Formats: sequence, C-alpha cells, structure tokens
Amino acid sequence: MFKRILVPLDGSPRAEQVLPVAAHIARTYNSAIVLTRIVDIFEAVGASSIQAAALENEIREIQEKEAQEYLQRIQRAGMLEQLEISTEIHSGDVATMLLEMISRQSIDLVVMSSHGYTGYKLWTLGSVATKMVHHCPAPVFIQHEDNPFAFGTASNKLRLCVALDGSTLAETSIAPALYLAAACAGPQQSEVHLLRVVKTLDEDRVEAFLKTHKLNLQNFLYDEAINYLKETSERLNKELAAKLGVRVTWSVRQGRDIAQTIIHEVESNAATHHTSPPYALLALTTHGRSGIALWAVGSIAERIFHNTKQPLLVIHHPN
Repeated sequence: MFKRILVPLDGSPRAEQVLPVAAHIARTYNSAIVLTRIVDIFEAVGASSIQAAALENEIREIQEKEAQEYLQRIQRAGMLEQLEISTEIHSGDVATMLLEMISRQSIDLVVMSSHGYTGYKLWTLGSVATKMVHHCPAPVFIQHEDNPFAFGTASNKLRLCVALDGSTLAETSIAPALYLAAACAGPQQSEVHLLRVVKTLDEDRVEAFLKTHKLNLQNFLYDEAINYLKETSERLNKELAAKLGVRVTWSVRQGRDIAQTIIHEVESNAATHHTSPPYALLALTTHGRSGIALWAVGSIAERIFHNTKQPLLVIHHPN
C-alpha cells in the first residue's frame, strides 16, 4: 500500500504544508512521490478573455516554464532528499487532469491541502479537493491550513479515528488508516480508534417497536454496534494491526445527528484531551449502506468534509 503518492501543488505555501506527510509515508514504505502542477490557462487570466484565447500557446509556455522551475525547487527541498521524486506538468481542468494522472500512474494515495491560492492567478484547491473526494479512486489525505497533521512524538502518541457504520464498504477506510498510523507513529505505538455512532431514535418509534416486537430497538442497535466493533477490533489486533505495530481501540456514541456527533467526538477530543492524546486525523469512506441499523455514509462524509477542520483521510468507494 502507498507505493505511489501524488502531491498536487498550486505554487502556494499553504499547498506545500502537506509535503512532510508525503515524505514521512514515502520513507516508511519506500514510496515514489509524484509532484504535479496543473496549468489552467483560462483560470489564470479569465475564461471570458478573448485576448487569452488568442495568446493561448504563449500563455501556456510561460506558465509551464514557471511551473517547471517551481517543481524543481520543491524537489530539491531537504525533506525530500533521497526519495524517489518525479514531476509532471499539465494544462487543462485541474480535477480532470489529476484524475487522469491517478489512473494512468496507478496512484494509491493523494496528499493535498484543502485550500491553496484563490483568484485568477492560480487554481483553487478547495474546489479541487471537493471533486477528488467525490471521484478519486485512491485514498485522499486532506489537510486544512490552520490545523496541520500532528505526527507522533516521544511525548504525544499518534491517534487516528475511523468512522464506521457497520458495513463492509465503510471498512475500506481501516487499512489505509492503519498504514498511515504506522508510517507517522514516532517512538510510541500509534492507535487507530474505531468510532460508530448510533442514531438516537424518536421515543414514539421505540415504544411502538417495543409493543409490536417486544424488543427495545434503541438498545438493540447500541448493543449490535458494540458487538460489531469489539469483533472488528479483536480481528484487526490479531492480524493487520499487529503486523504494523498499531493498536486498535473502539467506542460507540449515540446522537440524533450522525455527522455532528462524529465531528464533536473528534474535535472535542482534540480540544480537551485530558486522558488521551487528541486525534490527528479522521478517516472515513464516502459510501456505505443505509437502513435501519446503518447510516448513509455518502451524505455523512459530505457534511463532515465541509464542516470540520480536522485532517481527513477519505476513501471513495464506487459502489
């Protein structure tokens, strides 16, 4: 896993903040890093500019030369020394070109910032990150500029949180999170915490179900979530997590709003970590199953993406 890492850059210091993460992973797994910059000519000068259309080739040559010089400078950065680095420059729609590169180069991890430059001169990473979350076949690591990823240290254990809904589709985020935790652990053993939120049901519904089926539906769903996470964590701690030297823990929470409960759990832990280190990242899958016992991961992931400042590891499942 993580043999080829793509790092999209737009020339801004904000976009470059993810380079330490890519370098850390690459050193651990002997990964190749592909640095890319996409030149969007009409984004640079205004799509309605008639003059831009007439000077398209000249503008492209100037921007591609600037992009090449920029990527060469980044490639020489000390943190990337002795790593296998390649660069690619393309022109066109940024998200479209990135997705084409990911397919052509068999990229298995994208590391990017949620925001870069805005305005005419350079493309907007925010909109590109949104498109990547929706369509990228590889896991996407997304970092917000005001909340950088916190590596494990001698005094601070690395903890990642994985949001699950009980479906096998949602579980596709577990393995990438474990590999990331192992790569960025530091001296202490890292931890991946499995979180499942059970939706709080209306009391009338619980009472009606109890009368008909002689079963407290709320308690049943909560107990089912506990059993699921317990079995999943035990299996992982005997298999992949043990192999990577990562410890898996779990917890169940209850709330009426699944997305807000997940965000509160992750961000409140980061703000008030009295007994445990804060979560450095939240991992989740963009599609899962929906139903009486499972939440619809697609809509939940969308809301979390737009409402949290935590670093994210997003895995898009096509099904």
